[in-house]
Amino acid sequence: MVLSLVALGIGIYFMVAQLQATLALVLVIVGPILTVLWIVLLVKKINPTIKTLSQQEAVLQGQIDKFTGEAYGQMQALNNLFYDGMSSAIMKKTIPLINLDLMFDSRRHDYLVTKFGLGDFQDPNRSALYVQSGDINGNPFYICNDLIHTLGSKTYTGSLTISWSERVYVNGKWVTQHRTQVLTASVEKPCPYYSEQPYLIYGNEAAPDLIFSREDSDAEKMSEKQIESHVNRKIKKMERLARKSINVGSNFTVMGNEEFEVLFNAPNRNNETQFRLLFTPLAQRQLLALMKDKTVGFGDEFDFIKHKMINKIVPHFLRMFQLGVTAPYFRGYDFDEMRKRFVDYNDAYFRHLYFSLAPVLAIPLYQQHKPHEYIYRDVYKSYVCFYEHEHIANSMNETNFKHPLSATRNILKTSTVKSGNFCDTIQVTAYGYKTVARTEYISRLGGDGRSHMVPVNWTEYIPVEKATMVDVKIAPEQEEKSAYDKVKQMAEDLRSGQASKQNVFMLGCFAAYIVDKKVQ
Repeated sequence: MVLSLVALGIGIYFMVAQLQATLALVLVIVGPILTVLWIVLLVKKINPTIKTLSQQEAVLQGQIDKFTGEAYGQMQALNNLFYDGMSSAIMKKTIPLINLDLMFDSRRHDYLVTKFGLGDFQDPNRSALYVQSGDINGNPFYICNDLIHTLGSKTYTGSLTISWSERVYVNGKWVTQHRTQVLTASVEKPCPYYSEQPYLIYGNEAAPDLIFSREDSDAEKMSEKQIESHVNRKIKKMERLARKSINVGSNFTVMGNEEFEVLFNAPNRNNETQFRLLFTPLAQRQLLALMKDKTVGFGDEFDFIKHKMINKIVPHFLRMFQLGVTAPYFRGYDFDEMRKRFVDYNDAYFRHLYFSLAPVLAIPLYQQHKPHEYIYRDVYKSYVCFYEHEHIANSMNETNFKHPLSATRNILKTSTVKSGNFCDTIQVTAYGYKTVARTEYISRLGGDGRSHMVPVNWTEYIPVEKATMVDVKIAPEQEEKSAYDKVKQMAEDLRSGQASKQNVFMLGCFAAYIVDKKVQ
């Protein structure tokens, strides 16, 4: 109503100023009448209709909430059956050969480090978003998805429009012409970047001195004729490389299966004998079938790096799938929808996890070789390893740990403060950046013959961090309860004590509690 009156007043003002007096007089008379009619329509018709519709909406929403509550009540017994880690439990029952752990404990990590030579260090630029450990015939592995921080650079561009007048001689006379020009400038400044990388680490004592690396060949994207042409073209280069390797003291020789040699493409191997021992004719056939598959699996979408007894598989297809969904993802009030979501996700989980392990499962020697006996230490500094601690922290929502001024993603790193009574007390340190808007002026020569300062706006990233103490309660294995029941009881015990409800988290077989926060 107010806007209508204002618009009418402005319209009358301009019409009176520009139109003839008679027409302006008519508009001055007719305008208020139309405005009054509009206000009457608004008050008598439109507003009551809106009010009625709002009341009807409130009634309908109340009915929706009532029926939704009843539906959730009917599904409560089923919803209570969902728990974190169900997918790995189903996978374990489906293929008993692949044993999946409830948690990545310190014993499993120590086994990989001490027995198989896994590097025991915490990269400050990586944080585990997800981790799942296990073993195949006693040979340990874990699948991890890391958040990776890299400090790169970013180019910022600015512009300045200048104008000037100049006298030019045209058709026998001097005239003044106005010119404009856009001056641009750029600066390069440091900028953090974040990415995710899923990978598999697998320990096996077979071929203990062998080192090589290979990248995916995209064989699944080629037809048999294209693969044949690709092999014929690349095998000649490998044969030349084999001849040259003799001169430099290398023992690289081309294998009889040229298709495998080209598609697997690992000429940087350091031990030809162990390479051939590992990749037998059967292993070659199975890996070729895996790499060329276009229907069941993902084809050659994996990198393979072996460093002595540690094998690293980088399955690129895992970037498009979330392995660590929690129980609320499956819960709902529509049985058919819940069933479809549960079946679809677990089918996809099985497929992604299985084909992540497929490159090592395709090697018979790895399945035949069982590790020698290993004597575990009596005492470890924590119940679970730092990969699991990082996974827990990242699952508790980054906002609980990030610095209040942080404007970027955060790398969460953990350190064990103390451990005992089935509880790890850890310090979670969040590393991020606060941003400050800056302007830099760059001198540029304009067409007018003068120097101009072009403003370039850029963002400065200043490191910030915050430390938070977290208690991670671990369910005792000897209790005769399900993992879900044990964690639920631990969470209820924490909530009934001094812990505030919003600071207690149920995460798989853990109950975690935020103790305090320190800002730096």
